[in-house]
Amino acid sequence: MTSSISRTTFVRPLASGLLGLTLMLPASFFLLTLLARIIFGAKAMYYYIAPSFLQSPMNLFSFHKAQMIIISLVLAILFNALTIFRFDLERGKRGLEVAVTYRRYWLNTAIALQAVLLLLVLVAYTFIQHIRY
Repeated sequence: MTSSISRTTFVRPLASGLLGLTLMLPASFFLLTLLARIIFGAKAMYYYIAPSFLQSPMNLFSFHKAQMIIISLVLAILFNALTIFRFDLERGKRGLEVAVTYRRYWLNTAIALQAVLLLLVLVAYTFIQHIRY
């Protein structure tokens, strides 16, 4: 019984970490194409992805590359944060209370922080592009 518990506590953080790394790939690829455009002047891949950040986000049924990139980052943050933090409902003096505990998984913490940083960079990029155009 102990080996199945330790195997479960090892598999879930690893699975969410690998899922988070996979979900960060589109944003990382876009930022690498942005850096290649800035440093080396390579425009082909950048111009394939970049216009979707300038298209109207108000159309509910359109699915742009930018939406996929941002949603994948939000999912990476969510999956890894839910692995790190644990929420339990407990009976308190005045009714139900939420108890928050955390576990120290360095891989999940690093992935969640990296996804937050990528999301902040993409939000700043989008803000700058909308001011420019």
